[in-house]
Amino acid sequence: MRVLHYVDESNLAWGETWVQLLSELARLGVENFVACRDYGTLTERLDKAGIEFGLCRPLSQALPFTNTRLGKFIDGFRPDLIHTRLSSAAKIGGWWGKHKNVPVLQTIDKYPKLKYHKDGDFYAACSSSVKEYFASLGVPEGKIAVVHNPIDVSKYARDEKVRAERRAALGVSGGVKAVLGAGRFVDWKGFDVLINGYGKFLTENPSEADRSVLWIVGDGEERDKLAALAEKSPFRENIKIFPFAKDIRQYMWAADLFVLPSKEPEPFGIVLLEAMACGLPAIATRAGGPLDIIEEGVNGWFAEPGDAGSTADGLRRALSSASLPETAARARERAAQFGVARIAGETTELYRRVIEDYRAAL
Repeated sequence: MRVLHYVDESNLAWGETWVQLLSELARLGVENFVACRDYGTLTERLDKAGIEFGLCRPLSQALPFTNTRLGKFIDGFRPDLIHTRLSSAAKIGGWWGKHKNVPVLQTIDKYPKLKYHKDGDFYAACSSSVKEYFASLGVPEGKIAVVHNPIDVSKYARDEKVRAERRAALGVSGGVKAVLGAGRFVDWKGFDVLINGYGKFLTENPSEADRSVLWIVGDGEERDKLAALAEKSPFRENIKIFPFAKDIRQYMWAADLFVLPSKEPEPFGIVLLEAMACGLPAIATRAGGPLDIIEEGVNGWFAEPGDAGSTADGLRRALSSASLPETAARARERAAQFGVARIAGETTELYRRVIEDYRAAL
């Protein structure tokens, strides 16, 4: 089975895990070729992993036929399937698939406009929420499968030495629970809700002020606004905002609970899965990708989007839970179900299905 993967980018935040997925696909018998843009972190990773790739870029993303090198790659590699990621690649790859008579599978990892994906033969949604959204645009549900984003679980196994050192450096004793939020500082990510919810939680449970802290890690346009909100809080001594961390694991290993406070549905929520792989039970808003990941009261809890009171209630339930260590263990177990090997197996089976259905329809 020969698969041409097309991404119209050269640097991907999820590039490391995606390359691991390609390597696992190869182990399962898939011959991979990646078409992408000029040299960047992606091509460095592909080269290191020994995965064949070629460089191409359209003169205009709105005019797929201008990416003539992609057409040449299809002619040379003769794939059984084209697999695209990201909307611009979907539009371009879909056009070339139609003109070269090659089936096109398009991964949907956001809530995109349908116009970019009209030439797909089948769709892999990163969550049930994204599948429902895509079906609401008129795409037949039978043409959409849920294939979750993978994670290298072994990378996140807690390092107890780093945990102890990080907590000591931040002045957090063993009896204090550290609550962590991390991500881009933009409004819809809801970190203002987390700060307000934490303040409400401490107001209603004043004894917890000596037994908990809130850490928020990230960067973005809302940084000053969040810093001002934290400074105005009567519990500002408990709240610390840290800059973007290239390796978020040091904070995850040092924390005891993770919160994903998004006001709008997350398409998937990979940072939530990373936290759970680190052994953190989590609170996430009841929308989007987290609905596929969290089981209420088993490996985490839900709060309502944009609701500081609901967030405060989630913090109360989590931090007062006598079974928090057991919940943490189940969080790790749940994250392991999204491992690269498992997702590669699901992806390979989907490849076979799409190819067989396409050929049967000829």
